[in-house]
Amino acid sequence: MNRHTIIQKLIDKINARSYLEIGLNKGQGFNKLRCNKKISVDPACDIYSHAEPTHKMTSDDFFANQQDIFDVIFIDGLHESKQVEKDINNSLLCLSDKGFIVCHDMNPLTKEAQAVPRSQKFWNGDCWKAWVKIRSTNPYLKMYVVDSDHGCGIIQNGAQELLDLQGLELTYDNLDNNREKWLNLVTIEDFHRRM
Repeated sequence: MNRHTIIQKLIDKINARSYLEIGLNKGQGFNKLRCNKKISVDPACDIYSHAEPTHKMTSDDFFANQQDIFDVIFIDGLHESKQVEKDINNSLLCLSDKGFIVCHDMNPLTKEAQAVPRSQKFWNGDCWKAWVKIRSTNPYLKMYVVDSDHGCGIIQNGAQELLDLQGLELTYDNLDNNREKWLNLVTIEDFHRRM
C-alpha cells in the first residue's frame, strides 16, 4: 500500500470533493487520484514531470493567500522539520471538519535517510521531528502513522493524549528507540480497520 492508495481510501471514505497536494514531484500519483477538485503546489517542475503544478510557488506563498477549504491534503514538499511543521499548521487552517491531512516520510529507517542537509540520493528528511513535536503539543488532533511507504502520517480533527517525550531530545537514536510510541505507528491492517 503506497501513499496514493492511502490518500484515495481517505478521499473515498469521506466522499471528498477537494484535494490539495503540497510537493507535486513528478505528478504520477496526483494524476491517478480521483477527486472533483485537485490542486497542486510546487515551486519547481522537472522535465520528467507528468503534470505541471496548479500553483508554481512555495507552500508558504500559497498558504499566505489561501481561502479555500480542502477535504484531503497531502504534504510531501520540502523534507525539513521546520517547513513540515509550517505546512501542517497551515493545512489545519484550511482543512474541512471531516478532512484528513496525510504526511509522507514520517518513518525513516536509517539515520542517513533523515539527515539534514541531505547526504544521499534516497532521502526522507527529518519530517518526523515536526510530527513528534505536534503530537506532544496539540491535544485537538488524532494522529497516527501507517507503517507503509516510508511512513504515511494521518491527521484529523479530534482529540489525543499528548505525547510525553520524557525529556528526550528529538534525535534519530531516540526515535529509533521509541518509534512505535512517538509516531503512533500502526500496521496496514490497523489502517484498514479504521476505514
